[in-house]
Amino acid sequence: MARKIAVLFVHGIYNSSDDFHLPMKERLERALPKELRPYVDYEAANWAPIVRRHQSAYMEKLIGERLVDNNAYRWMALQGLGDAAAYQKTRNWRNSAYYEIQHTVRAAIDRLDQRGEPDRPLVFIGHSLGCHILSTFAWDTYTMRRIMQNREQDGDIKMQEFAAYMREGSPFRRLETLAGFVTMGCNMPLFTFTFGPDKIVPITQGRTPNDAPAFPGAGLGANVKAKARWLNFYSRNDLLGFPLKPLNGAYAAEPRITDIPVVSEGGWKRLLSTPFPALATYAAHTGYCTHRPVIRKTADLLTDIITADDPAPAPRRMFRRGQVAEGV
Repeated sequence: MARKIAVLFVHGIYNSSDDFHLPMKERLERALPKELRPYVDYEAANWAPIVRRHQSAYMEKLIGERLVDNNAYRWMALQGLGDAAAYQKTRNWRNSAYYEIQHTVRAAIDRLDQRGEPDRPLVFIGHSLGCHILSTFAWDTYTMRRIMQNREQDGDIKMQEFAAYMREGSPFRRLETLAGFVTMGCNMPLFTFTFGPDKIVPITQGRTPNDAPAFPGAGLGANVKAKARWLNFYSRNDLLGFPLKPLNGAYAAEPRITDIPVVSEGGWKRLLSTPFPALATYAAHTGYCTHRPVIRKTADLLTDIITADDPAPAPRRMFRRGQVAEGV
């Protein structure tokens, strides 16, 4: 029997629109079997305003004092590098863009939770920096669950609020039903160099061999958990998108993670990669959300999760010149 699921989109650098997810959402809806479309609830988390207000205030001051030129390249560097620099974990939760961005993601999950069952499967779809945001969000939520099992959370008031939220929240809000992860143009490897490859583990592994991992969620049924997987799409021409398997042995050996090379820049734009590499890079990094192979494989993932509890189809009868045989 088909069951309802929820999908959360999180954007990457440069975005400033609340509607960033609509092109991919509309294509996913068309790619899904018609009878399954009502089973998917979509939501998006737009964290850009948190960092844009600081970036804009600084840039406007520079322009007002005639210290820099006001052009698209300056804004691109400010927002591109500024977005990534802003999402850095701090010890104190106060005035931290890292935790403000995570709060925006949590608020989007709350909206989904209010509209559906507290144990329905959840699928993350992230682009660019959004991949790193979702991965760290899942890991931090998992870590807080572990802390709460051992002791009451003290210290920062924001951490106390998070702990209370986890205690009172549904399995859905605690990410115990996280069933799918789609990353596009993923730059997560860039954030691992501080620690080195041996210190990095995927969210498919717990801190200890006895811990249930952050993904797939511990609250999923066996059938849905068997279908849970992480699809990582990247293009060779995308300078900001990377495969994950080469990070270390843990990623390489993880069967739930699949690196999928695609030509997200489109065929004609790929031909321009030699004379115009910047065009091919930009087109590749921004083209995943509407690229047909990405849409098709993502729709297949959603379909598998929706129908995971369906009974196995009956054997097909094969007729050959008067003989009857059972086919599978």
